[in-house]
Amino acid sequence: MKKAVLLLTALLLSFNSLFAQDGNKPSSYANLALQFSQQNFNGDAANGFLPSVSTAYGFGSFVDNPASIALLNESSFSFGLYNSNVEMENSYQGNTVMTEDNNLGFGDIGVVYKLPTEQGSFVMGAGYNRVTNMRDVTRISARNNQSTITDDFREPDSDYYGLAYDVYATDWGDVDSTYRESIFRIGFDTYPGITQEAEVTQSTNIGEYSVFFGTEFQKNLFLGLSAGITSGTHTYRRNFLEVDEFNDYNAEFIPSDTEGEYTDIDNILTSDEIDSDVIGFSIRAGLLYQFSPNITLGVSYLFPSTMVVQEQYYSSITTELDDGSTPFQADFASDGVYEYRIKKPGELKAGLTFSDIGNFDLSLAAELSDYSNLRLDFISGNDLSFNDEVALREQQEELSSFMSSSYQMKANLKAGLGYTLNDQLKLKAGYAYLPGKSSVYEATKNIVSAGFSTQITDNMVFDLMGQYSFWNDRSVAYSYFDYNDGGIARSETIDHEVTTVKVLAGLRILF
Repeated sequence: MKKAVLLLTALLLSFNSLFAQDGNKPSSYANLALQFSQQNFNGDAANGFLPSVSTAYGFGSFVDNPASIALLNESSFSFGLYNSNVEMENSYQGNTVMTEDNNLGFGDIGVVYKLPTEQGSFVMGAGYNRVTNMRDVTRISARNNQSTITDDFREPDSDYYGLAYDVYATDWGDVDSTYRESIFRIGFDTYPGITQEAEVTQSTNIGEYSVFFGTEFQKNLFLGLSAGITSGTHTYRRNFLEVDEFNDYNAEFIPSDTEGEYTDIDNILTSDEIDSDVIGFSIRAGLLYQFSPNITLGVSYLFPSTMVVQEQYYSSITTELDDGSTPFQADFASDGVYEYRIKKPGELKAGLTFSDIGNFDLSLAAELSDYSNLRLDFISGNDLSFNDEVALREQQEELSSFMSSSYQMKANLKAGLGYTLNDQLKLKAGYAYLPGKSSVYEATKNIVSAGFSTQITDNMVFDLMGQYSFWNDRSVAYSYFDYNDGGIARSETIDHEVTTVKVLAGLRILF
């Protein structure tokens, strides 16, 4: 545990320099807290990303407002799959590389049951619904004449400080061994540059196992509650390769496999792996009021909660040599499982629906959450010494201060439009505006949806929904101190243009 604490402390100590520039580092704890705390998906194809705060499309409507479930007229069993295709245009050091990733996943499985009542309505249900789905691949390929990733490794608080020295990625920068320097800067008045190739893959999938009910407890006034277990996984992989493409570093200073001969560096590969399991809980309460058969107002609240993240990580640096001698390799890994906790803010939703107006339905909704209230807890659940706890608590407070000042209260805006063509077919379309939650970089997302529901038999409905999302984003490749400019903290950032196409297909069996 001591080793894990030291590595975590090093990461947190570099946090301020990491965020001194634009962008965000995908593996930073603040970024993961934000990512794990947001719903960006509804795995029920009958809902897709259409707002169901004041209306009901099917099983997945409970995620917006459990009270809306009481509006369903029939019991049903729901099952759905989705396919996601993500394209990214990654711009780095003046060069652009396109990447694409496709994955098939399980969206939802659940049942809603409408209890017989003499008056009013009582509907209950249970099942699984995926609420977070994120997967992307970042690729860069460029010549960097300003910095090298090994500039980050020369700092004593770097996770890679010892590893880099062991594999000749860094060495002492002076004869008195007072400081370490990137191996690509030693012996040069002007940094020659390095060719960089990197690929970063990350994936987050979180779902809810929930039970819920909605009831008309007074005429035209509906109440709903849901309780669930939130569970999911996150994976992160980074391979960052630096290649001496033009043999700029041609000083024979490393012992070769051939006795009495020396060689130099051909390339350095840095690899990182993080695997996390996420578990938490969710409790929602909702109200819905029908002013008339055509106008419905809904309000719901997702209560603040805590998510427990159990993380394992592995990192390595491998240095290959010009003459093909045995590479140097060093690595470190988590000592078992490291646990931390994310304290999520609550979320308030409000919606208004106009239904059966010339065969049209219109549903509007807003979702409000204050992400400046996000907090991370690195102490609970871990066996720490008193000294380790004091060190982590100080860094935890700095991180909380950062999130308070950099994350904001934001409102997602959604609109859904339905058109009933006949008794067997209903067309659906929607739009969602999801503003960026961080002031570090404004990554506002737009989501356009379209689909249909068709009754293929008396007791079977097929739902199909397509979603097109697009936004600009930015991420940090690595951070370092520029000692040629007075030791200023800098970050090498990657600009992204992202487009995502998701297709959801589901089957509802009515009974």
